[in-house]
Amino acid sequence: MNRFHLLISIAVISVAVAGWSQQSHRNPAGDDTEQLVAAENAWAKSAVARDTTRMASFMADDYVELTLVNDPATNKLRWKNTSKAEWVEMVRSGEEKYESVELRNLKVYLHGDVATVTGEYLQKGTRGGEDISATGVYVDTWAKKKGTWQVINSVFP
Repeated sequence: MNRFHLLISIAVISVAVAGWSQQSHRNPAGDDTEQLVAAENAWAKSAVARDTTRMASFMADDYVELTLVNDPATNKLRWKNTSKAEWVEMVRSGEEKYESVELRNLKVYLHGDVATVTGEYLQKGTRGGEDISATGVYVDTWAKKKGTWQVINSVFP
C-alpha cells in the first residue's frame, strides 16, 4: 500500500472512530430520564389545567393509583384503588379540582423499558368540595410501550 492510500485509510478510520466515540458518549438513559421528568411535570400540570385528554395521554389504559387511606369503619389503614377512567372522570367533571401541584426531588430509576420515579408533591385542591391539599411522597411506575413512556401505576403511601 503506498503512502497516499495509507493516509486515506487512516483518515477514514479516524472519522469512523470519532463518530463511534461520539455515539458511545451519548447517554440514552439520560434522554429517558429527561423525558420522564418532563412527563411527570406535564402530567401534573394537565390535571391542574383540567386538560383530561392530555392527562389521560400519559396513562396506560390499565393504570391504577394506590392510595393508603384510613378506613373510618375499622379505623385501620387500607389501600384505595382508583383506575384511569375513574380519576380522569373525577377531574373532567370537576369533582376533583387542583389549584396547584408541585413536584420536587424527582429521582428516576431505569430498568430497561420500565422506570420507577420517586418524588415529593405539594398539592392544593378539593374532591367533592372537601380539601385534599397535602404534601407527601409518591412512586410512579412507567413502561415504555412502542417508544412512548406511559405511567402504569402510582402509589401514595
